[in-house]
Amino acid sequence: MRPAALRLDSFAAAQARPARPMTAADVEAAFHRGHEQGLTEGRERSLDALTRALEDMRQDMLATRQAEAALRREISAGLAPVLQAIVALLAPRSERERLRDALAAEIARLVEHAPDCRLILRCPADLQPDLADCLDRAGFAGARVEELPAGARMVELLCSQGRIAFDPARVATDLTAIIDDIMTEE
Repeated sequence: MRPAALRLDSFAAAQARPARPMTAADVEAAFHRGHEQGLTEGRERSLDALTRALEDMRQDMLATRQAEAALRREISAGLAPVLQAIVALLAPRSERERLRDALAAEIARLVEHAPDCRLILRCPADLQPDLADCLDRAGFAGARVEELPAGARMVELLCSQGRIAFDPARVATDLTAIIDDIMTEE
């Protein structure tokens, strides 16, 4: 058997048909089809790119939030002992001065608003000189000073039916509680 010869003219038959000339309407229609197809594909690509960018942004924001939270925890863990040490060291040293200032202010108010009231002050023995000094500066005569049991660090001021308790140690306790609250917040 012999191989058959390839006939080239058989392929030429498809080219032999004359092409229809393009009209302006055909060109315009092709342009519009291409334009619409390009817009559709462009929108899809833009939406895909926007979706990817938004997802990347969300991931970055999440990572930033987690890093900030870790940094806050680290700072809080390092700062809490320092703040508590400051409160523990400074509060007792300024306790007596704050107590004196508060008592002087309150006694001055009583002299101004209720000069005839019977004033009773209760305090530990070591604070009695400070109370006497506050009473002398305010000019409040006739106040009675009573001693509280040993170990009590507060001062009570009784006038008519009112009672005011000054507890300077409570300031340190309250500050420590505030620090603890801040450190446990997230």
